[in-house]
Amino acid sequence: AVRKMIANLDEVNLYFIQKIATQIKKIGEMNPTSIHRYTIMLEMGADIADISGKLQAATRLTQQQMAVVYNTALQDNFTDPRFKAALAAHPLPREENQRLVQYTRNIAAQTSGALQNLSNTTAISVPYQQAIDKAILSVSTGMTDYKSAMRQTIKDIGWAGMQVQYASGYHRRLDTAVRQNVVDGVKQITQHGANAIGEALEYRAVEISAHMHSAPDHEPVQGRIFPKAEFDRMQAGLSCTDIDGNVYAGFKRPIAEWNCGHFALPFDSRYAKPRYDPAQLHEWAEKNNAGCDIDGKHYTTYQAQQLMRKMETRVRRYKDTANAARIAGDDTLRRECQMRINAVAAKYEQVAKLSGLPMRKQRMSVEGFKMVKV
Repeated sequence: AVRKMIANLDEVNLYFIQKIATQIKKIGEMNPTSIHRYTIMLEMGADIADISGKLQAATRLTQQQMAVVYNTALQDNFTDPRFKAALAAHPLPREENQRLVQYTRNIAAQTSGALQNLSNTTAISVPYQQAIDKAILSVSTGMTDYKSAMRQTIKDIGWAGMQVQYASGYHRRLDTAVRQNVVDGVKQITQHGANAIGEALEYRAVEISAHMHSAPDHEPVQGRIFPKAEFDRMQAGLSCTDIDGNVYAGFKRPIAEWNCGHFALPFDSRYAKPRYDPAQLHEWAEKNNAGCDIDGKHYTTYQAQQLMRKMETRVRRYKDTANAARIAGDDTLRRECQMRINAVAAKYEQVAKLSGLPMRKQRMSVEGFKMVKV
C-alpha cells in the first residue's frame, strides 16, 4: 500500500525531470543570437506551475490512500490473536473504541499536514532556475560542446529528483520523506492501539515482535516476553530481564523507534501463547551471524540486506538520470548510466546469491526508463 502512495510521487518526479531535460535540450538547439531569455523564463514558469499542480494532486491522492491504510492498521489490532479471545470475553467500552478512532484520525490529520508541508517545501523552482541559467550561459558564451557542459547538471537533476528543503537547510528526496512519514504513522497507530487495548484488558507484559535478519542491537530481545517494568527499563537503555529470567544488556535505540521494525505488543498468558519459539529465534540469530563473505569481507545477513537496499536505490537514481539524459539527447551520459546500472545490478545478483536473500528487482523499476546497449 505504501508503494502505491510512493508511485504517485514517482510519476511527478519523472515529470519534473522530463520538463527540465526537455528545456535543456531546446536551449541547446539555439544559438547566441536566437536565445530569448524572456520567452524561456515564461516557459519555465508555466512548467513550474504545471509540476506544482501535479504534485498537489498526487499529495491529495496519497492522503486519501493513507487514511485507508491507517484505518486498516487500527482494525488489525482487534483481530490480532493475542486480543481476539480476550475481547470476545471483555469487549472494549464504547468510549475506548471512540478514543482509538479519534487517535487514528488525529495521526491521519497530523501526517496529512506533514505531507502537505512536504509538498509545499519541495524545491521545484530553484533547481529548475539554476539548470536553465547554466544552459543559457553555455549557449550565449558560444561553448562548442554544449552536451558536455550540461552533463553534470543533468546528472544532478536525475540523481537528486524532487527535494524537500527543510528549514535547517537539510535536503531529502521527496519520496523518501513521504515514505518515512506514512510508515511512522502506521507504527504509531499500531503501537498505540495495541497499548490501549492491553491496558483496558489489564495485560501486564509485552512481547517483542520478531523477524529474520534483525539488526544486531535488537536481535537478542526480539520474540521475548518482558514484564512491563522490565520493558520500560529496556526503553530507557538499561539492562532488563524477561519472564524466563534471561538478562539482556541495555542498548541505545528504543524498540519501535529510530527506524526500528519491531513492535512491543501487550501479552497475557491467559489469552495467548508465546508467538515465537526460542529454538527458532536462536536459529534465526545463528543464520544471521553466519551471513556471507563478499569481496573478502564478512557480512551478517542483516548487513547484506542493507547493502541490497542501497543498491536498489542507486539503480533507481541511475535510471532517473538516464531518463534525463535520453530526453536531453545526451547519449554519452545515457550509456554511462547504463554501464553503472549493469554493474550495480550484477553486484546485486552476486550479493543475493551469496547471502541467500531474495532479489526485489521491482524496487529498481523506474517509469519511462529504456535500456540502451553499451
